[in-house]
Amino acid sequence: MIKKIVLLLVLALAVFTFSCGSDDDVLNINEPTLEGSWSLVNVFGGFAGIDDDYENGIIVWDFNLETQQVTVTNTNMEVVIFDGLPTGVYDFEVLITEEDRILVIDFFSFNLSVLTAHEFILDQGAYTNDGFQLTFNR
Repeated sequence: MIKKIVLLLVLALAVFTFSCGSDDDVLNINEPTLEGSWSLVNVFGGFAGIDDDYENGIIVWDFNLETQQVTVTNTNMEVVIFDGLPTGVYDFEVLITEEDRILVIDFFSFNLSVLTAHEFILDQGAYTNDGFQLTFNR
């Protein structure tokens, strides 16, 4: 009888141990990521105080985390002060400090202020100087 109880306790402990490890993997999979295509939907700020909206698909940034490159397709035909980057392929990296996440794309540096599964916002200081804030949606 004691052997059966000990065996059941060992089995229960093993099941508990393995189930805890798999929960961590599930949480990591669901974290928001830049990977994939994003449409620029709004540019705000700058010295002139612009606030320009764009339809999904007009300006698309496609991030590839494996190659650390972003492919920009910018088909905007309107004359604007700033609409992000021109069409091209750019190297990027994300720098993480204690206080900020910085997205560096070639010669541009943005604070990655918001990153969810469906939206991310890049900020060059739109509220404090002549920088821009760019809002993207999936």
